[in-house]
Amino acid sequence: MNGLVYQREYTVHSYETDARGFVKASALLNYLQDSAGEHAGRLGVGVLDLFKRNMTWVLSRYHIVVHRYPVRGSRLEVTTWPSGKHGYFALRDFEVSDGGGDPVLSATSSWMVISLDKKQPVKIDEAIAIPYAVDERALADPFDSLAVPAARDAEVGFRVESGHIDWNRHVNNAVYVQWALEAVPPDVLQRSRPVDLEVSYRAEAFYGDKVVSVLQRVPGEDPGAVFLHQILNAATGAELTRLKTRWK
Repeated sequence: MNGLVYQREYTVHSYETDARGFVKASALLNYLQDSAGEHAGRLGVGVLDLFKRNMTWVLSRYHIVVHRYPVRGSRLEVTTWPSGKHGYFALRDFEVSDGGGDPVLSATSSWMVISLDKKQPVKIDEAIAIPYAVDERALADPFDSLAVPAARDAEVGFRVESGHIDWNRHVNNAVYVQWALEAVPPDVLQRSRPVDLEVSYRAEAFYGDKVVSVLQRVPGEDPGAVFLHQILNAATGAELTRLKTRWK
């Protein structure tokens, strides 16, 4: 297989499933992050490689379409590849299938390289000198700006715990998505699952911070519910993450 395309297998464990026995969205996000990190490391541009050069990867955008949610014990195969370099952004796409080859998930993502000293983005061509693109997208998304909730139909507060922190000493990307989903009304959570998730990461949260997850339901959407979300720093009001989710 082309070295720019990487495959890794995962098994859905019981602790990665919800009350109905289906894999959690956060677990799917962790599979994507793990496979991306493993592949970047094999290419010599993983987080530990960039640390040695006083840089690191940060996730900027996600768009994930879940075709179906597997159950406990399912074997999943994640295929991932870098799909482009544009200025300060590197794109990486994903396809996930089950043991029979049936599609489970399609996703695209956008990443930045940040200087640890200056906390400033570094142009991808300056940070990544190797060939770094397969001319194929799992989802063709230009990553336009997401809408901001115009009202607060619901809000839930959280405190950043030590278990939320990753290697970059800030909250892991999957945690923001979980916080957003926690604000969804119980009746939607009980009968539906998110099938389309768009995420824009705007700023960092750190251990001990208090955050608030804000939600607005988009009116007139049928048959599934659609929500706009924001994760805010509770003390300063700074926007940390902006999301849009569709449920079915």
